[in-house]
Amino acid sequence: MYIKEHKGILDDTTVYSIEQNINGKMHKFHTSEYGFKWDVEYDYRVITKCQAGFMTISDGKSTLKALVNRYKKNALQTIELKSTHPGSDTYLTALALKANKFVTVANCILDNITIGTIHSSFPKMADHGHWKSIGSKTWADNAYRLEDSFKHITLVEA
Repeated sequence: MYIKEHKGILDDTTVYSIEQNINGKMHKFHTSEYGFKWDVEYDYRVITKCQAGFMTISDGKSTLKALVNRYKKNALQTIELKSTHPGSDTYLTALALKANKFVTVANCILDNITIGTIHSSFPKMADHGHWKSIGSKTWADNAYRLEDSFKHITLVEA
């Protein structure tokens, strides 16, 4: 896995590009920084795949923590949160998946998502080599660490 930090051009926003080995192929996804918090309640829209295979859209009010952990394996496809700017009716994408793999993820999700949640909700994103290299021991440990000590790490699998 390779995690690369990128600084915003117009502001001090930090986002990341992450390359991860999934089933022997490198998969790249990006993070976004909209200022969302893990434990704050937001108006949301989610796109999920129902048992029959149809995509359904639901909306409501919840925290990111609850939304990420709420759905069954491979059901969640997209989470959009309403912008916190006053007077805005815009929804911003906090999580998007394609073929059950991350395409874009809000920084606060990667900062807080656990190995257990990855195994339970997003099994294609499981990366045991990465978790071993960052010292994870249990399903309660963080799945992605974006701290300074783990940026710019390249792991080569033999």
